[in-house]
Amino acid sequence: MGTTLIAAILTVHNRKEKTLECLKHLFAAAEGYNRQHEDGIVLTVFLTDDGCTDGTAQAVNASFPRHDIHILQGSGSLFWAGGMRLAWQEAIDTNTPWEYYLLLNDDTYVWNNVFEQLFDADRQGFRQVGIHGLSSGITCQPGNPDEITYGGFLFEGRSKGCHRLALPTGEAQQVDMTHCNILLVHRDMVERCGIFHKGYIHSCADEDYSLMAQRKHLPTLVTAQVCGECECDHDTNKEQIERLIGMTLAERKQYFSSVTHSDHDYLLFIRRNFPLRYPASKLLHAIRLYHPKMYYRITNFRGVYQQS
Repeated sequence: MGTTLIAAILTVHNRKEKTLECLKHLFAAAEGYNRQHEDGIVLTVFLTDDGCTDGTAQAVNASFPRHDIHILQGSGSLFWAGGMRLAWQEAIDTNTPWEYYLLLNDDTYVWNNVFEQLFDADRQGFRQVGIHGLSSGITCQPGNPDEITYGGFLFEGRSKGCHRLALPTGEAQQVDMTHCNILLVHRDMVERCGIFHKGYIHSCADEDYSLMAQRKHLPTLVTAQVCGECECDHDTNKEQIERLIGMTLAERKQYFSSVTHSDHDYLLFIRRNFPLRYPASKLLHAIRLYHPKMYYRITNFRGVYQQS
């Protein structure tokens, strides 16, 4: 029997109420796990406050005075990937012998079964491969456990251009890419692969990380069951292209100039993981900017919108 040290990694920006609710669920799940298991966990939170103006940091400190929370101050321009790297590196730099890093989105509310589910997936991956890797928690729409929102993807077809969301099967399953809404990263993964690639600004860093794990022959699994809630608030592929078609060229240029909608992270992801697809992807994204109707016809022919 022993104690498992876990560093929880979050980055937040002006979502105070969601952040507080996220941490409330996280600490409740940890306390519940410790009541039921002799080999308990010790949870330390590393949280990047990326330029919050809504008093998030102060509210976190006031709401959870008994918990070990390290708040790092960001400039407001770190965005998601940069904020996660800052908090993650801070956890590493403490030289604490963490067994796991728990990467968590602040709009995700874990359930009381989350640690059992993640540990079970981690153990199954170890049994299959002989080394630990990544375990991603499957989430659902709030109040609807049958509507799965995040966890991981399985590729469809040999081109790997299309994928489908992994659904819970009652046992942990290997997937091709993981999300980071709830992601348990074993120290074996960090020792072999480091943390998120420094080139990512906002998105794609989690998918890239899971593909890097597979190149290193490390397991990437999702949990057997749903273990948290996270609303899917992103447009589908079809909704996004329909919105772009309705914009003027000037509006589309302005839209793609923002960090959260820029092609930068996606094209970096393609170049690092599917280099043969990079020229076509870059061309398609140029067509999307200048001729979105043509882009729609091309991608619709490929069956992309059937995956929405």
